[in-house]
Amino acid sequence: MRSIIPAGMVYAVSPTTAVIMGDSLMYIVLPVAAVEFGVAGQLGLSASFWIGFALSINRFIRLVSNAFAASVFQRFGVRWPFVASIALGSATTLAYGLGSGLALLLLARAAWGVSYSHMRLAAQLTAFGVGTSAMRGRLMGFFNSGQRLGSLIAVTVGALLFQLTSREVTFVALAGIGLLGMIVATRVPNLRPGRARPTRGGLRERLNPWNLAVSRLPGYGRKLRLRLLSISLMRFATAFAANGLAIATVAPYLAEFANEDERVLGGSLAVVTLAGLLVGFRWLSDLGLGVPLGHLSDRVGRRVSITFGMAATVASLVLVAALDSVVATVVAMPLLFIAAVGVNAALDAAIGETSPDATRAAVLGRYSTWLDLGAALGPFAGFLIADRIGFQGGFLVAAGLLVATWALYAAATGAPFRRRAGAGS
Repeated sequence: MRSIIPAGMVYAVSPTTAVIMGDSLMYIVLPVAAVEFGVAGQLGLSASFWIGFALSINRFIRLVSNAFAASVFQRFGVRWPFVASIALGSATTLAYGLGSGLALLLLARAAWGVSYSHMRLAAQLTAFGVGTSAMRGRLMGFFNSGQRLGSLIAVTVGALLFQLTSREVTFVALAGIGLLGMIVATRVPNLRPGRARPTRGGLRERLNPWNLAVSRLPGYGRKLRLRLLSISLMRFATAFAANGLAIATVAPYLAEFANEDERVLGGSLAVVTLAGLLVGFRWLSDLGLGVPLGHLSDRVGRRVSITFGMAATVASLVLVAALDSVVATVVAMPLLFIAAVGVNAALDAAIGETSPDATRAAVLGRYSTWLDLGAALGPFAGFLIADRIGFQGGFLVAAGLLVATWALYAAATGAPFRRRAGAGS
């Protein structure tokens, strides 16, 4: 096992698997049991608004906390801030179970966003600290698989426990599992990410568009920044399309084909059931294919994996929009999710390989911010576009965004099938 996944990577991923369960379960239970959490209409806004805000605030918080996490690791090393993030994540799960009221819920969700920023960056830095270039795609896939394993356990076993017992019992039990993960986290390698020398320029330099887009890179030219930006924008686009828009809009899109009993495929399946199966396949794809597809990118190169993965991703979105049928959706959505797993593993490895050692932590933090921004904007944009031109229009917009960022990546990094050092090959 060590030759496949180094022990240090296991120590970095398994605590996140344990502590992410509380967050994942909230997406299932909060919308149907909001009263138990003390969520109701307030300040002239409906309970539905506050439910959606509570489930998304952690992603918006990460737009800031990702850069903060990079600074923390650069100053204190990886191990103890990572342990603290697992403790904080467990505390948020405990708050879901024992607390009540909108203010406490929003505070816990925001704290989870800060916690997750540190967990994810710790795993990414560990992958580049303990693994060779021949296994980094595999290690990034292992991290994604580990996350989804925790999510899958939460929405199956955790949801059943919630139904059979109570909110308090369920989340206290999950918090206890998270605290066990904190013990494992103490074994993570105490890596010390490089730190670039500060440059002069003050606020004006910090607000430079390049520095906002790909983090500050003292001493490095525009060509490298463009490569890093192109990879980051592709990750934004895949998160927007596969993690955001598609998952959020597949159920209402399928509902357009439903009969009076809200069933599709000749009445054989309820819309909610079919949508749940398709979204569940997204998590299963990460869980089962993250490591194999990441390893494939190690073998054939990042550009080849990205090229074929992006082609399949775009084709699946176009297929859904063009054929406009339940059958096309059932065929295309799994293809979309599988392709996204492969592309994401390759991009995650490429960004770290392209970034200089001294700025890797900061670059990865900003890269994660692009990812979070795409995942957060996808659902909002999907419904706004649907109001104007329908759900099919949303799928086409997502496909167009993917093509545009793919073209920028190809221009910034060279021919798609040519390997070249320093460009994520």
